[in-house]
Amino acid sequence: MRLVKLLTTIAAVAILSAACTNANAAPAVPSNAVTLSGDLGEQRHEAGAVTVVASWLADPRPSARVALDTHSVDLDGFDLTQLARLRLDGGAWIAPTMWDAPRGGHHRSGTLSFGSLDPQVFASARVIELEVRDVAVPSQLLRWERAR
Repeated sequence: MRLVKLLTTIAAVAILSAACTNANAAPAVPSNAVTLSGDLGEQRHEAGAVTVVASWLADPRPSARVALDTHSVDLDGFDLTQLARLRLDGGAWIAPTMWDAPRGGHHRSGTLSFGSLDPQVFASARVIELEVRDVAVPSQLLRWERAR
């Protein structure tokens, strides 16, 4: 009986020890997550009753999760491949290559991709600006600045 109790205690200690070790381990992060967006948080801009929220994704190519939200405008008619653009470090504006977003009426979100942009150029940019034009107002500008 004492042997069973001892083996049960040893097994419980081993399980608890393994659980604590895993709880303290750093979470696995894809290598490109840090390169592309590890230091970039979510940005939000509201104007003309439309809120634009964007955050950069850890994709092989620069891509952002973009959400448009309003209670007064039908957002399904807005194509961000035509209305959004990206600028790095004050350089030339870059058009997106894809806007993958289902219809949503007043609440629409999807992925805005810049497939023509070299990921290393994006990763080395200090100032990243994403502009959404002509969605209820002439311009909504979201800006990320990396600390160096």
